Amino acid sequence: MAILVLILSVIYGSFSTAGRNVEQAEAARDETDLARTLLAKLSDDLANAYYNPVMSPVNPNTNANVNLTILYGKKAEAGEGEDKVRRDSLSLTTLTNWRKPNSKETELLEVGYFFKEKPDGSGYSLYRREKRELSADVPPLEGGVEYEITDRVEGLQFRYYNGTKWVDEWDTRTLRVLPKAVELALTLDTGKVYVTEADVSKQ
Repeated sequence: MAILVLILSVIYGSFSTAGRNVEQAEAARDETDLARTLLAKLSDDLANAYYNPVMSPVNPNTNANVNLTILYGKKAEAGEGEDKVRRDSLSLTTLTNWRKPNSKETELLEVGYFFKEKPDGSGYSLYRREKRELSADVPPLEGGVEYEITDRVEGLQFRYYNGTKWVDEWDTRTLRVLPKAVELALTLDTGKVYVTEADVSKQ
């Protein structure tokens, strides 16, 4: 009986260790898939960014010209010291709209990425905003539909290359040109960081 108990204990321990290894491998795979999916979507939006300085109809409420195409990246830091984290926001017009059948939509839409604190105060979630109809009645950075992407992103940092150096913010309303490239650094809740770089095409 003692020998049998010992053998069963060894077998159980082996299966238990194997099970934990499988769970850890699946968690790592899911984490990598999430990071790759998010970075691929962000990179696609940036690679198809569209800015036209003359696309500026008049807002009927203010009688002022409004440029409907933008790329606006805002740096945002939270915490202090080693706990400091970047939760940047980004809004841009991009030619990645999937047009609904029989609709008057074009390939151009305005998208935004930003963080919102959870209702219970336990952390932040990453959101995406989409505005499919661009008009002077609703200025850039306003309107559209927003939805939560995930609550597993701890930080998101953008840096913009102007042809000479990398900068932390960008605003076509003053610069009147798109950056040449954008660096993206995504930090998940596990602490792992994923970095990629997207070239911005000049449409």
